[in-house]
Amino acid sequence: MCDLGGRKHDAQPAHRGIGASAGGVEALEQFFKSVPAGNGLAFVVLTHLPPDRESMLSEILGRATRMPVVDARDGQNVEAEHVYVLPPSAILTIAEGRLQLRRTSPADRERAPIDVFFTSLAEDQAEHAIGIVLSGGGHDGTLGLKAIKEHGGLTIAQGANITRPRFAEMPSSAVAAGIVDLELPVETIPERIIGYVRNWGAFDTGHRGDALTTIFNLLRTRTGHDFRDYKERTFQRRVQRRMQVVQTTKLEDYAERLQREPDEVSALFRDLLIGVTDFFRDAAAFQALETLVIPKLFEDKGADDEVRVWVPGCSTGEEAYSIAILLREHVERSLSPPKVQVFATDIDETAMGGARAARYPASVVKGATSPLLCS
Repeated sequence: MCDLGGRKHDAQPAHRGIGASAGGVEALEQFFKSVPAGNGLAFVVLTHLPPDRESMLSEILGRATRMPVVDARDGQNVEAEHVYVLPPSAILTIAEGRLQLRRTSPADRERAPIDVFFTSLAEDQAEHAIGIVLSGGGHDGTLGLKAIKEHGGLTIAQGANITRPRFAEMPSSAVAAGIVDLELPVETIPERIIGYVRNWGAFDTGHRGDALTTIFNLLRTRTGHDFRDYKERTFQRRVQRRMQVVQTTKLEDYAERLQREPDEVSALFRDLLIGVTDFFRDAAAFQALETLVIPKLFEDKGADDEVRVWVPGCSTGEEAYSIAILLREHVERSLSPPKVQVFATDIDETAMGGARAARYPASVVKGATSPLLCS
């Protein structure tokens, strides 16, 4: 599993981080053997290791690359063409380009070190973050990739070609979540991300000409949705992101590509629909909903009445279920409550599929206090 963060300012090195389970060591070796010299990138490697096992990963990766490979230290500044490895019994984050290391104890229940780092990287590097998931078991990294995607970064999962994932559960989880931009063989990933980083700022999307009209028309024809009244700056930023992913620098060339490749129209459509959501995401708003709005909905209503709530733009469902939880808690405190129905809609069918399944990793609900989230 890999996570890579780019530079925010030209004076800083581009940051890259890589994470994997023990089954991903082979993929990590292949990755670093494929990284060319003079790449200008810094890498942070995170793996799942038993807390009582001494890690030899720094030595192993040191034989696969000419870059210095060291164990990560708290407060360490990330430098270009260096590799930093998460030591056992620790959690790693990044802020303002510096690593923050927290030692864990046997009682510590933190089980998602890759999600933790990916999320901090997304917050620190925003659209310049890149996340890569390599071979491994479990689902760690999927939520972190979601955070990177929501912040406009690039997400990649290891696919099959020369080197197949030994353990496909990690990359498969990310792909199934619908948040992966590129699914690539591990040996081709370094070249692709280097091209991605080198093309930052080289994109021509600053005018509304025939190319943009073509893009609007293609989206309307092939998806049934008209984006001409979408926020212009947001629309152009999302188009630029897709251009960067497919390594096309001219808007006219990208419009032609959309005409040739229906799958790219679908990819752009999904990017335009990226929704930032979480359980009880806006604490103040949900507090007001719970104390001011919901009691009014139940006023003068009994068992023969009905309360209906509609959640438009529900994305993957966290907001809809958060509202449903508040309604359920109010019902349980009422002597003769009305029937309650919650409707949720979204134009993103992929997101709606996740909402219907209503299956969320424990880390998604971390910090939420309702026992209904654990039932």
